[in-house]
Amino acid sequence: MYPSHDQDSHPIANGDAPYLKLIEAMRPLAGKWKIEILWILAQRRHRFGELRRSLPGITQHMLTLRLREMEADGLIRRTVYPENVLRVEYEVSEVAQRLKPAFKALVEWSEQYGPLAKQREADSVVRALPGIAA
Repeated sequence: MYPSHDQDSHPIANGDAPYLKLIEAMRPLAGKWKIEILWILAQRRHRFGELRRSLPGITQHMLTLRLREMEADGLIRRTVYPENVLRVEYEVSEVAQRLKPAFKALVEWSEQYGPLAKQREADSVVRALPGIAA
């Protein structure tokens, strides 16, 4: 008939909810600016100042906090060069490089079904309106 709803058999109460693995997998990527930082560092390594300039609106404190979190999670690598003026560079780790196919798949999905597709549709409607310059 109907499944039992007692607390012991409920998958969420037992920690067996199928989406919990996805939530845990996404946890290191969650947080304001983390995706943007990863994207920029995936292009090439950056020093702190140039990374900050690449992210208009981020504060020095927030960038420092996110970089520390991402380094602790193994997503980025921080290299300190002991020179006259201390130089620190950040780059994505080998582990984070393995996320590129997932990011590519998300972009492709968005281009077909998500926000990028909707933006493309809106742009084509505007271009189709008479008297509107593209």
